[in-house]
Amino acid sequence: MRLKPRINEIYKAMITVAIVAISMLFIPAQSLVADDESPVLYVFPFSKVAVNYPRDHIDYPAVDVEGCYARVLAPTAGTITQTRTIDKWVKEIDAPGTRGCKTITLVGDDNVRYYFAHLGRVKVAKGQRVSAGDWIGVIGSSGNARVTRCHTHLGMSRVCPVVEAFLLQGEIWPQKYLNAWRKGGQISPAKELKKLVKQDPLGCTRSRADTRAALGQTSG
Repeated sequence: MRLKPRINEIYKAMITVAIVAISMLFIPAQSLVADDESPVLYVFPFSKVAVNYPRDHIDYPAVDVEGCYARVLAPTAGTITQTRTIDKWVKEIDAPGTRGCKTITLVGDDNVRYYFAHLGRVKVAKGQRVSAGDWIGVIGSSGNARVTRCHTHLGMSRVCPVVEAFLLQGEIWPQKYLNAWRKGGQISPAKELKKLVKQDPLGCTRSRADTRAALGQTSG
């Protein structure tokens, strides 16, 4: 006669376990991951050496980051679409296509193009996949930076389907993003660029024409 209460307790325990197990199936997967395991989308793209940069840039939106021999890191995950590893700049000729000299172009998974110029060393190759924080280059003084100062030019722009040089150099101001990433913030330049593309949908075509004209003047 005393077994019945005991059996009831066992049934209750089994039902409780079943309810807990079923409820776990409906918990979103991301809620089971600790906050510190969440992927980092953006990082401050310079390390090992302290760097500084001004709030402005001559002629167009970009930034010149100073800090000789600092490591240049991928600010976000993406694909390396172009590199230049040989310094072909000649002061007397000053051809536009050689001024940035040793360069890296990274198209991020955020659909933003990141352009680093005047590097002292390039550590990646065209077509290579990188993650945020990967070491891709070193700040240097290649190109016309040989007669100015050791620095790396950083430009952020839309991704163009044609070869061009003017938007590549910079289309939006990077400073506010660098400031945020330096503090661990996760703000993206993608939204600002999308807005700009809507306002100026022919930017790539115009830059392509301007690039051809500039190269024609140089070769002529």
